[in-house]
Amino acid sequence: MRANILRLTAIAFLLLVAAPPSASAALTVEDVRIGAQPAFVRVVVDLDGATAKFNEIDASDSAVRDGSARVDISRNGIVAPAIDRSAQGVRARVSLAGANRARIQLTAATGQFKYVRTFVLHGPERIVIDLYRSAPPSSAAAEIRTGVKGCLTLRSVLRSGRTFRVRGTARNLFEANFVLRVRDASGRSVGRRIVTANGPWDQTVTPSGVTRAQAATVEAVAESAKDGSLVCIVQVRVALVP
Repeated sequence: MRANILRLTAIAFLLLVAAPPSASAALTVEDVRIGAQPAFVRVVVDLDGATAKFNEIDASDSAVRDGSARVDISRNGIVAPAIDRSAQGVRARVSLAGANRARIQLTAATGQFKYVRTFVLHGPERIVIDLYRSAPPSSAAAEIRTGVKGCLTLRSVLRSGRTFRVRGTARNLFEANFVLRVRDASGRSVGRRIVTANGPWDQTVTPSGVTRAQAATVEAVAESAKDGSLVCIVQVRVALVP
């Protein structure tokens, strides 16, 4: 009997020692990296000690057109040393916003960016924050014809006078809703239409207040019902006329 108890105790001890660090270690913010992509600037928050979960990420201020955005990470016992990084016109600062919340404060020039998208990657653990540029796509690489996992696609964009006829497909969007929008050269929204579709769609949108010919963007976007951050985007460069 005593031998069995000792054997079970030894097994329990070995299992405890063999348990992965993430089972008990606190989630720790290790560093922040900033890099440029054709359509957006990417901020990567490197993590250590535990597995990050997407439902712990909250874009508590996703209205980035005013030059400021904020992403919070909520986790019991999270460790977040003060980190301050700047690159590609973006400043990212990490701080604690309470005992169980880390905050990434993002600042940039007013109007430089239009959307914030967040997601989590594993192996290694990191949170990715993409800031989409407001200006029209500057190259084919910055155009997006197919969104993540085919959430939205653009099949064609044709202009007749000032009106754009846009065709595409949508799938797996919350309540099958998205917004079709036209942005001028500065990134200002000059045309907007709410669309409900699950499958092929064919819509028109007519910009207003355009006083000169200029490059522009036609985009279709879906935003999170939870925090307003970007879920899906497709976009192409077009020409606006008065």
